[in-house]
Amino acid sequence: MTIARLDIQHLRNISQARLEFGEQFNVIVGANASGKTSLLEAIYLLGMGRSFRTSRVQHVIQAGQGQFTLSARIRSDSGALITAGMAQVRQAGKQGRILRVDGKNARSSAQLAEIIPLQLINQQSFNLIDEGPVYRRKFLDWGVFHVEHGFFANWQHYMRALKQRNAALKQRRVDTRAWEAEMSEAAIQLHRMRETYVDALRPILLQSVQEMLDVDDISLDYRPGWDTQEPLAAILSRDVEQDRQQGFTRYGPQRADLVFKRGTVAAKERLSRGQQKLLVSALVLGQARLLAQRQARRSTVLIDDITAELDAEHCARLMSALAGTGAQLLVTAIEATSVPEMPGSDNRVFHVEHGRIKTVV
Repeated sequence: MTIARLDIQHLRNISQARLEFGEQFNVIVGANASGKTSLLEAIYLLGMGRSFRTSRVQHVIQAGQGQFTLSARIRSDSGALITAGMAQVRQAGKQGRILRVDGKNARSSAQLAEIIPLQLINQQSFNLIDEGPVYRRKFLDWGVFHVEHGFFANWQHYMRALKQRNAALKQRRVDTRAWEAEMSEAAIQLHRMRETYVDALRPILLQSVQEMLDVDDISLDYRPGWDTQEPLAAILSRDVEQDRQQGFTRYGPQRADLVFKRGTVAAKERLSRGQQKLLVSALVLGQARLLAQRQARRSTVLIDDITAELDAEHCARLMSALAGTGAQLLVTAIEATSVPEMPGSDNRVFHVEHGRIKTVV
């Protein structure tokens, strides 16, 4: 999938814009605070249903306006065009979000996410290595979501049961066994999908790591969140009193993690900050390659302020390797000359100034 056209109305400092993107490589240039990141944020909102800059989507609405609107034409890998749209409303007596696909209301943001396999590299991406497991679970589940069609339904089923069990734990005397049986059934399906995905990703990731970091001792391990030699229901039943004391469920897929090591030591302890950036880049590259191999699908990759994240050599390596997967790239920079040139006939350059966007090439 690639984004062929994007229309934006009243998002941050962008009053109105229409962009016709190239299928391969797109550079968005402009001074700091001109609106470059807001443009990427608009694409991310449409593809993920959330912002990477704020947890309150209503804050993205332009000052003085009652809503923002996004609309896109998506070109499928078969060449068919799909329309997708999103509006966030903030008006007196009217709040909420509207999602549309081909003129019909979308079931959820997951329906949009399925259409646009979207990845982001920015300063926050490096939390994947040095912060908590929630970031690594999101990374893992992005990949599983796009290659295992039953994953999202199983995840919703599990999370509903988990929510009910956590509520029951806080009520102290409520029997939790019914929720534990449901959780256990969904958990084993989630575990198998995640494990299969990691097994497929590992060799592709190691190849990408060698290309980006020039090292061969990075390893990837998957931790499911409980001892899978025993049914999750048995563990939850046995430890229910401890969970009551804590007020939440301590074991299950919601506690899964990925462990990156260099040799026998955690990668974040042995990699410099620059090397961590390269590892994150290799992770995104590995996922794009696996998606292309397993599903014959193209990713759209957003890279915000690429010259701040990667030096010229590794920037060129990453973009060339991503282009080899067929990925559509949208890259921001202050100057176009700072971004390595990419071969191809469908490349575009856009200039952003005070929220106004024009096509340069």
